[in-house]
Amino acid sequence: MLKLFVGGFSPYRIFQQRNAKTRSFIAYFILLIFIVSFPLNLQIIRSGGWDLYNFTAGIQQSNPDWLPYQLPEDIEISRYGMYYVDEVVHTFATTNVSGDPLNIVFAPVDNYEVSGRSLVFEKESIVYYNENNTNVFTIGYSNISQTVRFSELRMMTQSEAVNVFSDMISQAFSNYAVFRSIFLYTGITLFLNVILVVVLSAIFIFIRINYQQVTSFGQNLRIVIASMTLPSIIGFIVGILEIVEFNAFSVVIFQFMTPLIALFAIYKGAKQTQAQNK
Repeated sequence: MLKLFVGGFSPYRIFQQRNAKTRSFIAYFILLIFIVSFPLNLQIIRSGGWDLYNFTAGIQQSNPDWLPYQLPEDIEISRYGMYYVDEVVHTFATTNVSGDPLNIVFAPVDNYEVSGRSLVFEKESIVYYNENNTNVFTIGYSNISQTVRFSELRMMTQSEAVNVFSDMISQAFSNYAVFRSIFLYTGITLFLNVILVVVLSAIFIFIRINYQQVTSFGQNLRIVIASMTLPSIIGFIVGILEIVEFNAFSVVIFQFMTPLIALFAIYKGAKQTQAQNK
């Protein structure tokens, strides 16, 4: 793999890799995907992950009238769980960003019923149910940094209470959101670049030098993957230098430079090979 990395900075060496082992290129391709995904993954980690289910954004957008003045005074939530006095289930209605109904449920009892999309605060965990009443995931309270007492929320203005309440949810979901966000983004990046490699490799079959075909589809796959080395490193450096304004463009740079390098490598490598054979 080190040989592939070093060779990725020279067009002729990239062309020379056209007959290398397929297994090595598969592993190298996956490594490059992790490298090119790094800038935005770093941003995802620092921002606490995407609001995948639009919980906090939906609450902030809808400004539900029950928050904070209808909240039960006896509940407080901290990293140790939900503390309460009365074992009474409280259900409040809001929406997500898309306007879909979302129930916020505080359920200190073991047996409770949900109806529709619900975010349920239990004694030791928070459970999300989708619109089919299916348990999608369960998380703990350990990421909540400060205790949120509903009695104190009731003394705040609505905007202040909405911010505190939504921040509490964001903190609780931070680890889950980061993991899911990185997994989804890296998976999407992998899928898109598989398509990129396959399409470019198919197009490069039609390259002719002196009216002769230069490379096969399989050889083009190796050349294109090797050509991803320099664009990947550039994207990685952008992330390391924390140039946030350019992080979103690192993938664009990657996908723009790769075909140019691969095309140049095929022409230069083929010409140099022909010259050596004369």
